[in-house]
Amino acid sequence: MGLTSQLAAVLLREHRYRPIEGTLLSIGRQTAFFSPAEAVALVTHELGLPALVPEHALEIDAKTLGSAGQPFVSDRAFYSLFSHAEYRCLDISAYEGADIIANLCAPIDPALEGRFDFIFDGSCLDNIFDPAAAIRNLARMLKPGGRIIHVDRASRRHNVYVAFALSWFHDFYAVNDFADCQVYLAQWDGEQPQARWDFYHYEPAQMRNGQLTYFGQDRWYHPWREAHAVVIAEKGMRSSSDRSPVQFEYRPNIRFVDVGGKREIAPQTVSEDGSDPYVASAMRFQRSGRPLLLRPDEKAPIPKEILYYSPETTYCGSIFPLAEHLGRRPLNRRE
Repeated sequence: MGLTSQLAAVLLREHRYRPIEGTLLSIGRQTAFFSPAEAVALVTHELGLPALVPEHALEIDAKTLGSAGQPFVSDRAFYSLFSHAEYRCLDISAYEGADIIANLCAPIDPALEGRFDFIFDGSCLDNIFDPAAAIRNLARMLKPGGRIIHVDRASRRHNVYVAFALSWFHDFYAVNDFADCQVYLAQWDGEQPQARWDFYHYEPAQMRNGQLTYFGQDRWYHPWREAHAVVIAEKGMRSSSDRSPVQFEYRPNIRFVDVGGKREIAPQTVSEDGSDPYVASAMRFQRSGRPLLLRPDEKAPIPKEILYYSPETTYCGSIFPLAEHLGRRPLNRRE
């Protein structure tokens, strides 16, 4: 599991929106692919504030397999640069230094329920056998008002157990009445730390010709590019964790149309009367006030064939490798 500078920027932008405080749970130790000096520079660049800990005092990663022989900062030390949250780590074994040992595919200890303010899943669900059980357990472990960030594979160009549809996450958090869920497709070419990551925002509810429509199913995107689903979800006071969504094309009232002689699912024309929990949640997520991860001026001149995928999955910007990212315009503290 790894925390690249691109993912670190995602964490810092969520922290800008609402500070990460309380108790933080990392699912597995993360190899942070940057040095203490680079970590300090990234935090300062993203937050416009000095780091909370001096560079020379940062812990070097001596635990994760990916850090062997490298002067990488530990994930725990990275969080300490901008947050006073208590760091905990859960894994199926203690082989990289986890302090909570648990199997997310099995029922969790009730003492873990409602315990954490922030959870980071950096490629956990895609490497375990029962991700549906695991995401329910992660939702149970969040406090009301708590947040979780998932970063899990959305393509089969890797040796993971499972690659996810964007709608898999959106539907789970929608049907369980979470306060917010923002889902992104992140795509790149080559090695993750050295690549430009292109982000696409997934929004199944859209206005078409003055009508509210809903198309809750992934459409085609380039399969030869590496891809993650990057998800930010926030638990509400009445959120649940035990409801299972039904995939869009198997829900009642789905309409099919003929497109060039091929039978395809049509976007639903819907209303906001609250009768459809998926639509009601999608509209709530749109109006949550959580800003897009990327500014309009962070769009790159990407090729036409990867610029536009569908009305529901739109390109919103790119995060560049660390050195290039640090050379770009920093966020204004009000952005």
